[in-house]
Amino acid sequence: MSPRTGRPPKLGMSKSINLQLRITPETAEKLRECSEKLQISRTEVIERGIDYLHNQVNKK
Repeated sequence: MSPRTGRPPKLGMSKSINLQLRITPETAEKLRECSEKLQISRTEVIERGIDYLHNQVNKK
């Protein structure tokens, strides 16, 4: 038997960092709406937002 069990990580990248944050109900609703409309997880919405901002900051 294989020593590794369970589902393999998407794109071969393991997500080992946990992040806890406090947001307003309005921000939570915006996050939920984006998640539903894009049909992706809330985590993916946040990751895409970070990637977008990172690209904008590094354009300068």
